[in-house]
Amino acid sequence: MYNIIMETKIDLISNLIQKKNFKEAKVKCEEIIEKNLNNFVFLNIFAIVLFQLNEFENAEKKWKQSIKINPRYFDAYNNLINAFLNLEKYDDALNIIIKAIKIAPQNHELHHKLGSLFLKKNKIDKALDAFEKALKIKQDYIPSLRSKVILLRRINKSIEALKVLDKLLIHDKDKFKVYMQKASIYISLRNPLETIKNMKKAYSIDPKAPYIYGDIIHEKTKMCEWSDFDKEIQKMREKIDNDEKVLAPFVATTLFDSPEIQLKISKKWVNRNKINVNDYTHSKKKHSKIKIGYFSAEFRSHAMGYLMNRVYDFHDRSMFELYGFYFGPAIDHEDKLQKKIMNSFDRFIDVSQFEDNEICKLSKEIGIDIGIDLMGHTGANTNRFTIFQKKIAPMQICFLGFPCTTGSKSIDYLIADKIVIPKKFQKFYSEKIIYLPDVYQPNEELKKLDDHFENKKSVGLPEGKFIFCNFNAHQKINSKIFETWMRILKNKQNSILWLLKDNEFSEDNLKKLASSFGIDPERLIFAKKLKIDQHLSRLKFADIFLDTYPYGAHTTCSNALRMCLPVITIIGDSFASRVSASLLNSINLNELVSETLKDYEKLAINLSNNEKFLTEVKEKIKLQISKSNLFKPKTFTRNLERAFKQIYENYLEGQPPKNIEL
Repeated sequence: MYNIIMETKIDLISNLIQKKNFKEAKVKCEEIIEKNLNNFVFLNIFAIVLFQLNEFENAEKKWKQSIKINPRYFDAYNNLINAFLNLEKYDDALNIIIKAIKIAPQNHELHHKLGSLFLKKNKIDKALDAFEKALKIKQDYIPSLRSKVILLRRINKSIEALKVLDKLLIHDKDKFKVYMQKASIYISLRNPLETIKNMKKAYSIDPKAPYIYGDIIHEKTKMCEWSDFDKEIQKMREKIDNDEKVLAPFVATTLFDSPEIQLKISKKWVNRNKINVNDYTHSKKKHSKIKIGYFSAEFRSHAMGYLMNRVYDFHDRSMFELYGFYFGPAIDHEDKLQKKIMNSFDRFIDVSQFEDNEICKLSKEIGIDIGIDLMGHTGANTNRFTIFQKKIAPMQICFLGFPCTTGSKSIDYLIADKIVIPKKFQKFYSEKIIYLPDVYQPNEELKKLDDHFENKKSVGLPEGKFIFCNFNAHQKINSKIFETWMRILKNKQNSILWLLKDNEFSEDNLKKLASSFGIDPERLIFAKKLKIDQHLSRLKFADIFLDTYPYGAHTTCSNALRMCLPVITIIGDSFASRVSASLLNSINLNELVSETLKDYEKLAINLSNNEKFLTEVKEKIKLQISKSNLFKPKTFTRNLERAFKQIYENYLEGQPPKNIEL
């Protein structure tokens, strides 16, 4: 009779839990606790109630009591594990999971949870082993298949990850997500054709899914596949006007020469996910040294790494403390530039495995005064813009990596110069502008290069030909600029066009298009990617660099000018279209800046056919570079520091951010 009454009371408590009436459930539990101190089932139920009432410590005690009474009672183990996971007490969860597996070795969920914890701790081999065990028990267990994909991608085993995704296509109902993951992997493999195939399959499942339409167009531009391109651009413009989520901000910079459109797109992009902003309190007490935090996934052999590395060296350590927060690929100990950059900071921190909130907390503990985002909306899967939305510092700056407005209220300043952002366009930037003198782009000093190549033949070029070149990624090439290049080649018969070897699809398409314009496709020569010193060395064989539009050359332009190679560019309205003009302006070469495609074509033809003019331009570049500050990183850094001091003083005075001209 007693047992029946007690079971009835426990059933009543269970019903209250189902109804989420936890307060009353607790009262009922307390009424019978004295008679159930050895009832492991009841103690487990009581612990559930206490946990739901946020009495975490008491709940943990009850679960542990339940397990002590019955060391093989799985429900208590499982609930305690879930509680620790919810409380982010991962070490405690790990210990209980290991014990639970001993009593339930065939429980696939336990092996999965073990794998997830090892993955959080970046113990890759142990995580993979745990997921494999879960899948051996239940081969179609979707959470383990999904986690295995994440793990394989993290260790750059893309082909293996694709095989797991093919299994997910059989078992996972969310096929949209699987196709998008496959597309993402094919992007990393530089295979736009397969990327498009998978994106189109995802798009057919959900045509209203944000950004896919624009991403498909972007992949087509990588292939230089321009059929129906004008119609697609028009359709995208209509979608933008209708306030649809159609384009990622970086993609927009390659397609539209409009800071107004780019602002609209960036604003929509940063608001696509609701971000819980951390409460950020910061003392306005003046520090003896301003703490600067540089945040990037590109502290390595990367365009950003080469442009910025001397800035870190030249920072005045009597006035500034430098912190590098890195969240890129695994550190490559064979990468000499990465090693140098790591040693350039007062403290270099690999936060690639940190959660956003952990990075924010660390930045606050260090006391970073000025946080500098070197990526903006670039970097794909390595991007961590959300940490800036959560406020990692009281003053936040976007610099160099993203030639556009971020559209985010969380970014206070954008570093520019008066060419890349004329004052008339300030209204299309959500940030206040820091105008540096000379040019916004930092560069290493001029250095003597080893002569890696003896003649044109050594770099795959024919002797006796005039060499036009462009070493931009092929997504920057579009039908209008390519048609202009073909007309230039027609006029200069004894010439070739030297391009970067990007992907096999774009190479084939460009050769076919050249034929359609009556140009021998053999006049297009594709250069393989080389290390930076080798690439610079081969530039001496080029005669004129023909820029792209609307996203022009940036690092590739300064590389060309470093080697006294004339760059002919078109200046537009957007930041991305004005960088070459900014660099040319800094060395007083504005005669190489055109305002229309027609003028650009005319200038290229005139310069290539006038040997005296071309020689004079090359000599002028050499002379003006010696006079300018373009390749003087120490001067650049001093100007940057002047800006940092101004915004710091402005902050200490309690003033809102404002435009600054140095």
